[in-house]
Amino acid sequence: MLSIDEKLKKLKNLIASYGSCAVAFSSGVDSTFLSYVAKDVLRNNAILISVEAQTLTSRDKADMNSYSKNIGLKLIKVPCNQLKIDNFIKNPPKRCYYCKYALFTKIKEIAKQNGKDIVIDGTNASDCRDYRPGMKALEELDIKSPLKICGLTKDEIRQCLKKWNIKASEKPSSGCLATRIPYGETITQEKLDIIRKCEDYLLNLGIKNIRVRLENKNARIEVMPNERSFFFNESIMDNIYDTFRSFGCTYISLDLRGYRTGSLNEILDKGMNQNE
Repeated sequence: MLSIDEKLKKLKNLIASYGSCAVAFSSGVDSTFLSYVAKDVLRNNAILISVEAQTLTSRDKADMNSYSKNIGLKLIKVPCNQLKIDNFIKNPPKRCYYCKYALFTKIKEIAKQNGKDIVIDGTNASDCRDYRPGMKALEELDIKSPLKICGLTKDEIRQCLKKWNIKASEKPSSGCLATRIPYGETITQEKLDIIRKCEDYLLNLGIKNIRVRLENKNARIEVMPNERSFFFNESIMDNIYDTFRSFGCTYISLDLRGYRTGSLNEILDKGMNQNE
């Protein structure tokens, strides 16, 4: 098994072999790490391309500008209306495939216009553990995933960022807002707005890692197990209830199991067709 340093050396050699590239940049931990390495290896022969999508969290939107400035690479923002993607709105289990195919097709176009034939993304070795149909879209579009190729895991990426004193090392994973809506339930701008408002409210209360799952406008709050006790206060519960109701939620509950990655994928293990 390779050490982190050996994997990092392998990563740098791989990126150097590209000559130039565009990094699909979301301001998440993985794409931020990848962007720093691309800058170190390729200097200004690398650029960042970000999709301005409805499913970005407020935190990721805010971090996009500040992180890119610290990285020091040119950032190109690409507007994209996901609500014009029919199979995104319908929200089948393969939603991520259809969405990523559309978004990365656009990213490839912009990269080509800026003289970059290679697009790289932040998929890492840990991502193979969950159901991620979007990875198939990346393969079909020939998007390179150097972190996965070099075997770098999420924990190893955080360790590197921490060693380099980069703020993103402690940033919680957020995912896109569409992952909060159960498969088969239509995605609308209204639902995405409700989720964003609810999560922003809890972030402002000091909760660090949040998912507000929304099913038929019923909100289910997921937080890390060590943050569940925050809610065991009548005043706090009343304030959250009133605020979420004002945002458009009908019922509000706390998931007693706590946050876990891909909790809405659990239904796939119970028989829903993943190939839809």
